[in-house]
Amino acid sequence: MRSSRPAALIVEDQPFVGMVASDILRESGFETFHAFDAEGAAQVLDEHPEIELVVTDAELHGTSDGLMLAHRVFEERPDVRLVVTAAGKQPSASDMPRGARALRKPYASGELRTIVAARSLLADA
Repeated sequence: MRSSRPAALIVEDQPFVGMVASDILRESGFETFHAFDAEGAAQVLDEHPEIELVVTDAELHGTSDGLMLAHRVFEERPDVRLVVTAAGKQPSASDMPRGARALRKPYASGELRTIVAARSLLADA
């Protein structure tokens, strides 16, 4: 049985950071899923078509980084909203898929809540 809450996928290779993001999103009303890399994220997205938000670190370990993942998600599921987080060099708007939002790490819980609550993020594209 699927939850009536919106679903979000957090893609973060640092377990503590992923846990904090998951807590913030659950407090904001989301059901959350977690993956540690882009390959795991692709599998979760295949298994859970109800996911409507992906929050990914730009700098993931593995064969694909978070920006590549964001572009793949945008191409395959353009209805999914994207937030790209980064601690180092911030991705420019031209580096990200159309409509994706950038969030500098470390971020305060209120910053993530504000981004996911923004009408432009949750509204139908």
